[in-house]
Amino acid sequence: MTQDYFKDLKEAPYPLFVAPRPYSFDLNEDMIQLIRDEFNAEAVTARLAEAISGKALSAVEKIAKAIFEDYGQNWMKRTMQLGEEYSDRTIELVRESVDRSGNQFLLFPHVPQRFVEIAYLSTQHFLKLPIILNNLRRLAYQVPQCLLFNTIKEKCGDEVANLMTCQNACLKALATLSQDLELDMVIDMASATAKDGYCQFSLSKL
Repeated sequence: MTQDYFKDLKEAPYPLFVAPRPYSFDLNEDMIQLIRDEFNAEAVTARLAEAISGKALSAVEKIAKAIFEDYGQNWMKRTMQLGEEYSDRTIELVRESVDRSGNQFLLFPHVPQRFVEIAYLSTQHFLKLPIILNNLRRLAYQVPQCLLFNTIKEKCGDEVANLMTCQNACLKALATLSQDLELDMVIDMASATAKDGYCQFSLSKL
């Protein structure tokens, strides 16, 4: 007679794991709407249009840079705040891995990417942020058909839009992300919508 070595194991009771709350890998819709309401393209473009009204084009660049840097910093800080408050399973898994291993290097590129995705998916019309490169040293992504650029073009004209002062919003947002996460990163912009039809940014970990 063949002995069933697993008989006792099969008959022994075992605790069933029950998740304390439903897991979600999706971005919270309330969070998305909050960021969208606070940082929509129409509002910041209206602020720009009022500030540059009657100004020479030579003065527009400096005025717009200040407006978009302020916008970019507040946009990313709010994104990070709400991203923590409305957590999802994707980011929780990353943080759990960091906690278990004690290796802070695991934060990059996953945590920066998640906040970047939240920021752009909340303020643009596309449903997925095109990630061009994602590895332990570098994160690169594109912004196609930028809503902010197109709104500036519509409200302020081609000449103002083509100055690409709106890039300061994205660059300042990434600098804020780097600073607040305490990650040393080099920020680069390889393409601009006015010239290439899309913007491309990268974060390289030092």
